[in-house]
Amino acid sequence: MIKFKQHCSIVIILFTFVISAHSSEFAQEENFVTNFADEAIEILSDEVIGENEKTSRFTDLVMNAIDLNLVSKFVLAKAWKDSTNEQKEKYLNAFKDYFINSYANKLDQYSGEKVQVVGSEAAGKYVIVESNIVREGTDTLKINLKWRLINRNGDIKIIDLNIEGISLVIAQREEFQSFLANNDNDIEKLIDKIITVSN
Repeated sequence: MIKFKQHCSIVIILFTFVISAHSSEFAQEENFVTNFADEAIEILSDEVIGENEKTSRFTDLVMNAIDLNLVSKFVLAKAWKDSTNEQKEKYLNAFKDYFINSYANKLDQYSGEKVQVVGSEAAGKYVIVESNIVREGTDTLKINLKWRLINRNGDIKIIDLNIEGISLVIAQREEFQSFLANNDNDIEKLIDKIITVSN
Protein backbone atom coordinates (compact mmCIF):
# COMPACT_ATOMS: atom_id res chain seq x y z
CA MET A 1 0.00 0.00 0.00
CA ILE A 2 2.87 2.35 0.86
CA LYS A 3 4.58 1.68 -2.46
CA PHE A 4 1.29 2.27 -4.27
CA LYS A 5 0.86 5.62 -2.55
CA GLN A 6 4.45 6.51 -3.38
CA HIS A 7 3.89 5.65 -7.02
CA CYS A 8 0.70 7.70 -7.03
CA SER A 9 2.54 10.64 -5.53
CA ILE A 10 5.25 10.42 -8.16
CA VAL A 11 2.66 10.26 -10.95
CA ILE A 12 0.81 13.27 -9.54
CA ILE A 13 4.05 15.26 -9.26
CA LEU A 14 5.04 14.39 -12.81
CA PHE A 15 1.55 15.18 -14.12
CA THR A 16 1.58 18.53 -12.34
CA PHE A 17 5.00 19.28 -13.79
CA VAL A 18 3.80 18.47 -17.31
CA ILE A 19 0.78 20.75 -16.94
CA SER A 20 2.95 23.56 -15.58
CA ALA A 21 5.49 23.12 -18.34
CA HIS A 22 2.80 23.14 -20.99
CA SER A 23 1.03 26.19 -19.60
CA SER A 24 4.26 28.17 -19.44
CA GLU A 25 5.69 26.99 -22.75
CA PHE A 26 4.71 30.23 -24.46
CA ALA A 27 4.72 32.45 -21.37
CA GLN A 28 6.88 35.02 -23.16
CA GLU A 29 4.37 35.37 -25.99
CA GLU A 30 1.41 35.44 -23.59
CA ASN A 31 2.99 38.21 -21.52
CA PHE A 32 3.71 40.13 -24.71
CA VAL A 33 0.03 40.00 -25.72
CA THR A 34 -1.17 41.00 -22.26
CA ASN A 35 1.19 43.97 -22.05
CA PHE A 36 0.51 45.15 -25.61
CA ALA A 37 -3.29 44.88 -25.38
CA ASP A 38 -3.49 46.56 -21.97
CA GLU A 39 -1.29 49.44 -23.12
CA ALA A 40 -3.22 49.84 -26.37
CA ILE A 41 -6.59 49.99 -24.63
CA GLU A 42 -5.18 52.34 -21.99
CA ILE A 43 -3.97 54.75 -24.67
CA LEU A 44 -7.14 54.64 -26.75
CA SER A 45 -9.45 55.09 -23.77
CA ASP A 46 -7.44 57.93 -22.20
CA GLU A 47 -9.70 60.98 -22.09
CA VAL A 48 -7.01 63.30 -20.75
CA ILE A 49 -4.56 63.34 -23.65
CA GLY A 50 -5.43 64.99 -26.96
CA GLU A 51 -6.15 63.11 -30.17
CA ASN A 52 -2.78 63.96 -31.72
CA GLU A 53 -0.85 62.63 -28.73
CA LYS A 54 -3.12 59.59 -28.55
CA THR A 55 -2.49 58.82 -32.23
CA SER A 56 1.25 59.32 -31.83
CA ARG A 57 1.52 57.05 -28.80
CA PHE A 58 -0.65 54.38 -30.37
CA THR A 59 1.34 54.52 -33.60
CA ASP A 60 4.64 54.08 -31.74
CA LEU A 61 3.18 51.17 -29.77
CA VAL A 62 1.90 49.34 -32.84
CA MET A 63 4.96 50.00 -34.98
CA ASN A 64 7.18 48.50 -32.30
CA ALA A 65 4.91 45.48 -31.91
CA ILE A 66 4.21 44.35 -35.48
CA ASP A 67 6.27 43.08 -38.38
CA LEU A 68 4.96 45.63 -40.85
CA ASN A 69 7.13 44.50 -43.75
CA LEU A 70 5.99 40.89 -43.49
CA VAL A 71 2.32 41.86 -43.14
CA SER A 72 2.37 44.40 -45.96
CA LYS A 73 4.06 41.99 -48.38
CA PHE A 74 1.62 39.22 -47.49
CA VAL A 75 -1.50 41.28 -48.17
CA LEU A 76 -0.10 42.51 -51.49
CA ALA A 77 0.77 38.94 -52.53
CA LYS A 78 2.03 38.53 -56.13
CA ALA A 79 1.67 42.26 -56.80
CA TRP A 80 4.62 42.88 -54.47
CA LYS A 81 7.02 41.00 -56.73
CA ASP A 82 5.65 42.81 -59.79
CA SER A 83 6.10 46.28 -58.28
CA THR A 84 9.07 48.59 -58.82
CA ASN A 85 11.26 49.63 -55.89
CA GLU A 86 9.67 53.08 -55.98
CA GLN A 87 6.16 51.59 -55.86
CA LYS A 88 7.15 49.30 -52.99
CA GLU A 89 8.39 52.27 -50.98
CA LYS A 90 5.23 54.29 -51.68
CA TYR A 91 3.05 51.31 -50.81
CA LEU A 92 4.85 50.62 -47.52
CA ASN A 93 4.50 54.26 -46.43
CA ALA A 94 0.81 54.31 -47.34
CA PHE A 95 0.11 50.94 -45.75
CA LYS A 96 1.65 52.02 -42.45
CA ASP A 97 -1.01 54.71 -41.92
CA TYR A 98 -3.71 52.45 -43.26
CA PHE A 99 -2.76 49.62 -40.90
CA ILE A 100 -2.55 51.89 -37.86
CA ASN A 101 -6.05 53.23 -38.57
CA SER A 102 -7.34 49.70 -38.97
CA TYR A 103 -6.01 48.61 -35.57
CA ALA A 104 -7.20 51.81 -33.91
CA ASN A 105 -10.71 51.44 -35.28
CA LYS A 106 -10.91 47.84 -34.05
CA LEU A 107 -9.60 48.56 -30.54
CA ASP A 108 -10.99 52.06 -30.05
CA GLN A 109 -14.47 50.66 -29.36
CA TYR A 110 -13.20 49.23 -26.08
CA SER A 111 -12.64 51.18 -22.88
CA GLY A 112 -12.26 49.93 -19.34
CA GLU A 113 -11.89 46.32 -20.49
CA LYS A 114 -9.09 43.86 -19.87
CA VAL A 115 -7.52 41.24 -22.09
CA GLN A 116 -7.35 37.83 -20.45
CA VAL A 117 -5.09 35.23 -22.05
CA VAL A 118 -6.76 31.81 -22.08
CA GLY A 119 -4.21 29.69 -23.94
CA SER A 120 -1.53 29.42 -26.57
CA GLU A 121 -0.26 26.93 -29.11
CA ALA A 122 2.36 26.50 -31.79
CA ALA A 123 1.33 27.00 -35.43
CA GLY A 124 4.34 26.13 -37.53
CA LYS A 125 6.94 28.85 -36.98
CA TYR A 126 4.31 31.04 -35.32
CA VAL A 127 2.58 31.03 -31.94
CA ILE A 128 -1.14 31.61 -31.54
CA VAL A 129 -2.11 33.28 -28.28
CA GLU A 130 -5.83 33.16 -27.56
CA SER A 131 -7.42 35.80 -25.36
CA ASN A 132 -10.75 37.36 -24.48
CA ILE A 133 -11.63 41.00 -24.02
CA VAL A 134 -13.84 41.16 -20.94
CA ARG A 135 -15.39 43.92 -18.88
CA GLU A 136 -14.90 43.63 -15.15
CA GLY A 137 -18.05 42.97 -13.16
CA THR A 138 -20.06 41.61 -16.06
CA ASP A 139 -20.02 38.73 -18.49
CA THR A 140 -22.04 40.51 -21.16
CA LEU A 141 -18.90 41.47 -23.09
CA LYS A 142 -16.59 38.66 -24.10
CA ILE A 143 -14.79 39.08 -27.41
CA ASN A 144 -12.36 36.43 -28.59
CA LEU A 145 -9.00 37.56 -29.96
CA LYS A 146 -6.30 35.32 -31.38
CA TRP A 147 -2.87 36.84 -31.89
CA ARG A 148 -0.47 35.30 -34.41
CA LEU A 149 3.07 36.02 -33.27
CA ILE A 150 6.57 35.31 -34.48
CA ASN A 151 9.39 35.03 -31.95
CA ARG A 152 12.87 35.56 -33.36
CA ASN A 153 15.21 34.85 -30.46
CA GLY A 154 13.11 36.84 -28.01
CA ASP A 155 12.12 39.56 -30.47
CA ILE A 156 8.35 39.04 -30.64
CA LYS A 157 6.23 40.63 -33.36
CA ILE A 158 2.52 40.54 -34.19
CA ILE A 159 1.73 39.04 -37.59
CA ASP A 160 -2.06 38.94 -37.43
CA LEU A 161 -5.03 39.60 -35.16
CA ASN A 162 -8.09 37.38 -35.43
CA ILE A 163 -11.25 38.92 -33.95
CA GLU A 164 -14.15 36.53 -33.40
CA GLY A 165 -12.91 34.24 -36.16
CA ILE A 166 -12.06 36.99 -38.65
CA SER A 167 -8.41 37.49 -39.55
CA LEU A 168 -7.58 41.15 -40.14
CA VAL A 169 -4.66 40.28 -42.39
CA ILE A 170 -6.52 37.67 -44.46
CA ALA A 171 -9.49 40.01 -44.83
CA GLN A 172 -7.14 42.81 -45.91
CA ARG A 173 -5.40 40.55 -48.41
CA GLU A 174 -8.73 39.55 -49.98
CA GLU A 175 -9.83 43.19 -50.19
CA PHE A 176 -6.60 44.31 -51.87
CA GLN A 177 -6.58 41.38 -54.28
CA SER A 178 -10.19 42.06 -55.26
CA PHE A 179 -9.40 45.73 -55.88
CA LEU A 180 -6.37 44.90 -58.03
CA ALA A 181 -8.33 42.31 -60.02
CA ASN A 182 -10.95 44.95 -60.82
CA ASN A 183 -8.36 47.62 -61.70
CA ASP A 184 -6.03 45.87 -64.14
CA ASN A 185 -3.62 45.02 -61.28
CA ASP A 186 -2.62 48.67 -61.17
CA ILE A 187 -0.60 49.08 -57.96
CA GLU A 188 -0.67 52.88 -58.29
CA LYS A 189 -4.47 52.88 -58.06
CA LEU A 190 -4.28 50.71 -54.94
CA ILE A 191 -1.79 53.06 -53.34
CA ASP A 192 -4.04 56.03 -54.11
CA LYS A 193 -6.98 54.21 -52.55
CA ILE A 194 -5.00 53.37 -49.41
CA ILE A 195 -3.92 56.99 -49.01
CA THR A 196 -7.48 58.26 -49.52
CA VAL A 197 -8.95 55.87 -46.95
CA SER A 198 -6.24 56.69 -44.41
CA ASN A 199 -6.85 60.46 -44.59
